[in-house]
Amino acid sequence: MPPTRSSPDTPGPPFHYRFLHRVAPAARTGFLELEERLRTAARGYPGFVEESLPTSLGQADNGELLYESALTFASLAEFLVWMDSPERRNLLNPAERGGYRYAGDGDWDGYARWLVEAVRRRVPVWKVNLLVLLVLYPTVEVLRVLLRALPLDGPSGLLLANVCSVALTGWWLVPWVSRLCRPWLEGTGSRRGQRLTLTAILASLGVLLLLFRALPATST
Repeated sequence: MPPTRSSPDTPGPPFHYRFLHRVAPAARTGFLELEERLRTAARGYPGFVEESLPTSLGQADNGELLYESALTFASLAEFLVWMDSPERRNLLNPAERGGYRYAGDGDWDGYARWLVEAVRRRVPVWKVNLLVLLVLYPTVEVLRVLLRALPLDGPSGLLLANVCSVALTGWWLVPWVSRLCRPWLEGTGSRRGQRLTLTAILASLGVLLLLFRALPATST
């Protein structure tokens, strides 16, 4: 059963975020204690739904221990408040100086469920995922260039890039492109129009690929 929202008045589905943690074997106990402190702190933030205990995924080739956990907030906006909070950063800073690393990604199916509520008919998930890819790809590439000059370490840069890309795509770009492509999403346009829209989306991805390959700033 999916987690319930902390408030029935919060619009849209809960937002899920998955973390992949990389931990030195000697730091395992400290990592688990850090996760418990983070989980306790997150519970005090508006919109918190749940956070799973870290699950072991085995060991990487370099000897690091791999763990996975999942965090759920009632909305994307409330999730971002916690992720960008000074309290969370103060807990993470010592661990990152000791070599702890993590990566994460949002549950893009959440975009699909959110968009289903925003349109008039049921929308196939593959169409929503394709639109998310259409806006996420250029967003990530542009952010990679813009954030490169900032004096950030790897985890901090990755966090900022994730926060920016999720905010831009979830709040503005996905809703905007979904309005443009609503007949295609809902299947209400003509068969020819459906084919033309799909072709245009695929062609746009191809053009973006060629463009980013050609530009020096994004080719490496």
